[in-house]
Amino acid sequence: MRPQLLHLSGPYRGRTITYAKEKLLFGTEEDADIRYPAGSSVSSRHAMLEFVEEGCSFYLRVLEGQVFVNRQEIREVILESGDLLEIGVGGPKLRFRIDYSDGKACKPVRQMLRDTRDVGGESGLLAGMQSLRRDFFGQISWPARLSILFILVVVVVGAGHLGGFIGSKRTAKQQETLRAQQAELYEKELANIREQMEEFNRRQAGHASQQEVEGLRADLARRARVVDDLVQRNVALKQVLEVYSRGVCLVHGKFTFKVKQNDTFVPVVGPDGNPLELEYVGSGFLASPDGYVITNRHVAEPWWNNSAVAPLLEQGMIPEFTHLTATFPGKQPVVVDPMTIRLSADEVDVAVLKVTLQDVPVLPLFSGDLGTLRGGRVIVLGYPTGLNAVLARADPDLVTEVLASASDTTGLIAELARRDAISPVITQGALNEVREKKLVYDAETTSGGSGGPVFGPDGTVIGVNFAITYDFDGSNFGVPIRFARTLVP
Repeated sequence: MRPQLLHLSGPYRGRTITYAKEKLLFGTEEDADIRYPAGSSVSSRHAMLEFVEEGCSFYLRVLEGQVFVNRQEIREVILESGDLLEIGVGGPKLRFRIDYSDGKACKPVRQMLRDTRDVGGESGLLAGMQSLRRDFFGQISWPARLSILFILVVVVVGAGHLGGFIGSKRTAKQQETLRAQQAELYEKELANIREQMEEFNRRQAGHASQQEVEGLRADLARRARVVDDLVQRNVALKQVLEVYSRGVCLVHGKFTFKVKQNDTFVPVVGPDGNPLELEYVGSGFLASPDGYVITNRHVAEPWWNNSAVAPLLEQGMIPEFTHLTATFPGKQPVVVDPMTIRLSADEVDVAVLKVTLQDVPVLPLFSGDLGTLRGGRVIVLGYPTGLNAVLARADPDLVTEVLASASDTTGLIAELARRDAISPVITQGALNEVREKKLVYDAETTSGGSGGPVFGPDGTVIGVNFAITYDFDGSNFGVPIRFARTLVP
């Protein structure tokens, strides 16, 4: 077994290189096995890839820099063939593969037999025997081959007898009945999936009714007066209100699930034949001139820790974005490439995504000791209640106009953006607790505000709002900003 790397970008791009060494150093220093030019996102001794004899696997660990595997930041990981590596934020990308051409024995005989059983159980006896044959001739030495030759003969003979027995018993009519039963079972499963997806959509914030808009209008006006009074006494927070609020975006996403059908994955569709989509909104904020936007992981990856769609994932379905945009005040919606999403390696609810835009203020990030801020005032920006709060603060005539001209949430966001009517809600409160991975405050927010910035009294972002108690009440929670800083260049 040898590591093989397909260099997708960087100075070696386009080359597929198989390495004979069992340890590979990524870095910029002279003795690096995979050496990159100085001044890039790669550190001098960035990461080490090494072969682990016990377990027969390749182990990647970070030494100095940041590494992402399949778009998620890692500190150490056992690689699998096909994994996508990124060395540093925005750095060289590589596809990791395992080369078996050296013939080195690796897979234990017991594991080969287990694999044969598993493949046979899923794909039939013939496929199981083909798997065993490939392992037999490509993975082990001759003494080991002789030791299992008898087992191979027994399995082949047994398979022939069993195949003849099954072939004689299964008539064409029975096969047709079996196919009909499978089709009926698939339709029942699909109907259950549709029901679960539609229930998810019913729980999300969609179009705001006129009654909802009127109910929010007075409440938001009262909260705005409280914030205005606080801002008048604090120059730093005035900067937040007048400048940095334009760097807080509305994230709007749609995603679907693909289900396995006849050995291929196809989208789950509704009665009209169109893919069923799940829709949601969240918040984020610009944290880098290069377009990096900080948000929550559950906004960037909406199926993560999501009990509403967990049953679909448990059934082996594959989630896939069909729409993902970020809309900043005064700007049109910007399309987000899901491949730019980076997730925290610390199991906290924070992520970054990248957009391309200009003339949007970059929010300053706090870099001191958060413990010194306990008891101080905080301001939270975001889009709680989704578009409901946006419409509640807009002119009533404009609300009537955009609701009449838009047929869905995507169109409604576009119409509001065209009229420069999108801006975040601003609420204030006190920072009650500072924990290792959590900030606790009573600044009011609710669903849709996830991913928004939490500003401290000096006008810098101290956290990322991630958990709320519904109906603008109770304690709310944020991820300390230091977890997000590691994802931003």
